[in-house]
Amino acid sequence: MSRPPAGERLHKLLARHGLGSRRQVEDWIREGRVLVNGQPAGIGAPYEPGDKVVVDGRDVSRLLTREQRLRVIAYHKPSGEMLRRASGDDRDEVEANLPRLHGGRWIPINSLGYGEDGLLVLTNDGSLASAIARRGRELPVEYRVRALRPAGTLDWPDVPTEIEIEDQPVVFAAVERAGTEALNEWFRVAAERAVPRGAVRALFDAAGLKISRVLLVQWGPLQLSRDLPRGRTREIEGAELESLLALAGRTAVKPERKARTRGSAPKRRGGPRPGRRSAGR
Repeated sequence: MSRPPAGERLHKLLARHGLGSRRQVEDWIREGRVLVNGQPAGIGAPYEPGDKVVVDGRDVSRLLTREQRLRVIAYHKPSGEMLRRASGDDRDEVEANLPRLHGGRWIPINSLGYGEDGLLVLTNDGSLASAIARRGRELPVEYRVRALRPAGTLDWPDVPTEIEIEDQPVVFAAVERAGTEALNEWFRVAAERAVPRGAVRALFDAAGLKISRVLLVQWGPLQLSRDLPRGRTREIEGAELESLLALAGRTAVKPERKARTRGSAPKRRGGPRPGRRSAGR
């Protein structure tokens, strides 16, 4: 266990422990949902060791004193799952298929809509999610799109690489055929930065093509593993994690090597013990 440093901003601390993104926590504070020692917290208020912090009636004081191990996961989200289910909504929620966290919750770093399928990246560190989200629109993305062959023709119409969404042009770097599946054709669709929701479908609508699946296979430095089934997760570690941390201006914390006590000899592996003769001598 390690206590958070005195004077750390409360909204940053709550986000770092996975209670929400920094923006969400700030909204909760404005709405009076966060209490410190029985009083509504203020934006930018510092946390002091020993403070009693309550969020929506839940005492999270002990959670804030725990050392938080950073975790990031990739989830193959199926279409038909909500990122966050509203009260009274009985649709399936992403959270049901994610690994259990002891304290805190999973916070999406990128975004996929209810009807979208593919790579969803989540973390238990709200500050990290917020920092990367600020860069998210600058990151390249790639999709796989399955389209139905037009009836009565063997030819495929040309799919444009630019579409207008809400009077704003959206430009794609590549739209390429990527394989045939019965009456369907797969397309590789890439953009140098994130595109508005619905832009990929609008692109194929403009060509008169009906699409049955849009799969996000790359987001920034991460790719959807071919061996990751829908509804399953994998941990993001090593070079992939370092690339994400770099986007947030952070570096990976490497575990410290245990120092050997001065004067102690390293453990011997195999061979006779000192002071004893080996068999056969």
